[in-house]
Amino acid sequence: MCAPDEAPTPPEEVELQVLPDDMRGRWGLVDADCERGRADAKGLMVVTARHLTFYESRATLREVEHLGPERVAAEFSYTGEGTTWSQDVSLTLTEDGDRLQRQETGPEAEPVDLTYRRCDGG
Repeated sequence: MCAPDEAPTPPEEVELQVLPDDMRGRWGLVDADCERGRADAKGLMVVTARHLTFYESRATLREVEHLGPERVAAEFSYTGEGTTWSQDVSLTLTEDGDRLQRQETGPEAEPVDLTYRRCDGG
């Protein structure tokens, strides 16, 4: 217990784990995916601080295994088309920052290994 003239020690701050700034933005598998306003951009992936958003699904960052400026390995929780599932995802940024590789493994889906290019204007 604290003495009457001492302030209690604040709880330890927990740092929220977020995806690196250089990975955030719009990424396309083909040039057409990067054209804004396209309803058929099925290869577009939008990366925010804690989410990956795709044509018909969205993934939320959960358990982080590795978090660095060029590589992230983590479990993501997906929702889409009325279902939910989890995937282990690895995101690797190329040295020039123009390409982002997404690899997924997990018991609930087929393995994924795709390379995106950064869309102009983020």
